[in-house]
Amino acid sequence: MFQDDFPLLGTPSLLALILHGAEAGPVTLDDCAARLDALFREANERPALPPDAIRDRLARHVRQLEIARLLEPVGDSAYRLTDRGSETLRHRTGRIDLPDLMSYPEYAAHIGESGGHAPRADTRGASYDEGYEARRAGRRFTANPYTVNSVDHLCWENGWMEALDDEQP
Repeated sequence: MFQDDFPLLGTPSLLALILHGAEAGPVTLDDCAARLDALFREANERPALPPDAIRDRLARHVRQLEIARLLEPVGDSAYRLTDRGSETLRHRTGRIDLPDLMSYPEYAAHIGESGGHAPRADTRGASYDEGYEARRAGRRFTANPYTVNSVDHLCWENGWMEALDDEQP
């Protein structure tokens, strides 16, 4: 598990919590936080983040859903599901994540405008490429030359698996 990967607090879980909550009627951040608390109690888990950090995550995701026009404000602090939001819940039976929001022009434009600069080059591209070429050359998955659980090790594996996927018809 990654350092900031907490049960029930990942982006797909929180987006689903917010959208499904809004499906029943307008929701507030307090409503979402209460639903999340109930899920933690039901799972017999304790949140790994303080309440303020959880509320900040919820607020950020509500804002992202609003930008994508899946939610719209109602009054000062409540949000309701839009027709687009209902359609998204109906057609996306699996999880919804931030890359999915890029399919909405308003969200994609917002990301483009807020970026301000080109993303930095990934310095791990070489290990990914090595893994990709290793698969194409017929080397086994276990031939990864990098230290287990290092970023380069994972990048090499991702490259190897991508090459495998590309072989599939």
